[in-house]
Amino acid sequence: MVAPLSISTGIKQAAKYLITVLGPLFLMLSDHVMAQSSSWLQPGEVEWRTESLSAIDQQFMASQRQTVESLANKLGRSLSGTTQRDLDTLQLILDRKLVPQEDILTLQALGVVLGDLLGDELNMQWVVYRDRAGRSRALRYLSTDIFIFPVTLISRRWSVGSDKAVTTIYQDTYDATANRLPGASWR
Repeated sequence: MVAPLSISTGIKQAAKYLITVLGPLFLMLSDHVMAQSSSWLQPGEVEWRTESLSAIDQQFMASQRQTVESLANKLGRSLSGTTQRDLDTLQLILDRKLVPQEDILTLQALGVVLGDLLGDELNMQWVVYRDRAGRSRALRYLSTDIFIFPVTLISRRWSVGSDKAVTTIYQDTYDATANRLPGASWR
């Protein structure tokens, strides 16, 4: 007759079996993952990469633009695509405190609209930027390494109580970026 196993002994035996059988599989998979991500580990190689916006990114950003459009409508305005008018609208939204200081998502929506204006003026396109820190939506100039991260340009400042004018944020970013673009010395 076989002695009954206690539950703890059964669990220990099952765990030992899983480690014995699945352990090598786990190591093979982790080696494969490490090989796939080795571009982050190679010295002297690019430590960032870009890709096109996914459908989800595009949908999310459209939703953020609509959020800002709704806020502008509360002021009797709309987003026009005209830089100075839209910057004034973004400033009014902030000045009238239509977005609470702790509402980071809506503050970032303002940054998307700000990014649209910068992208139009500087001939930059929205991309997904990935590096060791993670994934961000950014504006990129052609195939260069010139990027702007406008989504957080407003939220980083306003969430900590800064009241730096939107036009100043826009102009500072525009100037710093325009000076890095090819042919900038001719401007």
